[in-house]
Amino acid sequence: MANSEIKLVLTSAILFLLTLLVPGFEFLMWVAFVPILLGFYRWKPLQSIASSLFIGIVFFTALFYWIPRYDLKIFIRVLLLSLPLFILFGWLTSLFLTKFRSAALQILAPPLAWALASLVYKLTPMNILGDQIAFIQAPLFPALTRIVGIWGIAILILLVNSLVSYWLTQKSTLARNGIVIVFLVLIASSFHTPQFAKANPVKVALIQHNFPIPTDWRVTYQKEIIKTYEQAIRQYGKSVDLVVFPQYGLPIDVLRHPTWLNRLSRSEHTSILLATYIPKEPGGSLVEGERFDSALLFSPHPSNPQEYRAVTPPPFRNIGQVLGSKRTPLQLSPSPSPLPLKGGEGKGEGVKIGVMLCYEDVRSEEGRLWIQNGAEIITALSNPGHFLGTPLPRYHLLHD
Repeated sequence: MANSEIKLVLTSAILFLLTLLVPGFEFLMWVAFVPILLGFYRWKPLQSIASSLFIGIVFFTALFYWIPRYDLKIFIRVLLLSLPLFILFGWLTSLFLTKFRSAALQILAPPLAWALASLVYKLTPMNILGDQIAFIQAPLFPALTRIVGIWGIAILILLVNSLVSYWLTQKSTLARNGIVIVFLVLIASSFHTPQFAKANPVKVALIQHNFPIPTDWRVTYQKEIIKTYEQAIRQYGKSVDLVVFPQYGLPIDVLRHPTWLNRLSRSEHTSILLATYIPKEPGGSLVEGERFDSALLFSPHPSNPQEYRAVTPPPFRNIGQVLGSKRTPLQLSPSPSPLPLKGGEGKGEGVKIGVMLCYEDVRSEEGRLWIQNGAEIITALSNPGHFLGTPLPRYHLLHD
């Protein structure tokens, strides 16, 4: 490649890095593809593919650089499996630009290429990969995202990049008018928030901790972990309807030995929702072997804890997880004579909670399935607190 071509690739790489790693620069995603698209108009297919591969390495390294803190092998595996997305995009865009002659079809070539490359991944466990260019942008346009989905926002981002690059090369009136129309649509969408049916409010305390992950630490400091949970429940429980803790491997089997949390729930007149691993067999190991990844809801009214078992496993690793099979909402205050909700005048009876555990909260399909099953509240019980200092907590929040 000539120096001018290398500069185009490096410029795109820098724009992607700024978009993913520097708060306040997320808007650059709308033009991050422009430099390499300018090159696609004159490069041979192999040059386009090589450039896309380089950009893919930069993009996914910036997106997933936190994974080696957990497991370097998983990072390498994820990176290698992700790169074909950009390779396919480069090849298909180059192919379409060669075949298509009209201005409209040339403008549509990059978004069509991204759509087809993304659809390939939709058939795999990495089905959200093509959406990653949009997950920072989608929350800014709730009305539009509600209509077209995050995948639609991703295609729109490629369309804007294509319109800008085509206008820069051809000074096309069609491209200029397209930019104006999309810009007006985005402005209108950013000011319009979807309206939802109002219900009695539920007061919730969200408790985030960052206990260490290692098993030895949890076993050694079992009493301190339990004491910290108890202090948080006593501090916030009486003023809220529901106390929510993130996913964490508790050092005790609280499903089969629920007395501790049942007692706290009754004494503080609040429900408690948390996620932890539960051994498949009573008395089994909490840290190895077959286990359920479970969400448990403890009620102030005499009853056994309600349980939801994760139905979707985390990708790229085997932790002995035994999957559940049903998305049955948990009932907040399900007893015949529930206490009034502290957030309003209504009763807690019939308030249905859907739960997304760990990896489940990055798949929009999970949320839709919970809504279809009647959930009125959705909680995402993951624990990105283990990755403070990286973009992961923010990524999870944006996906949610």
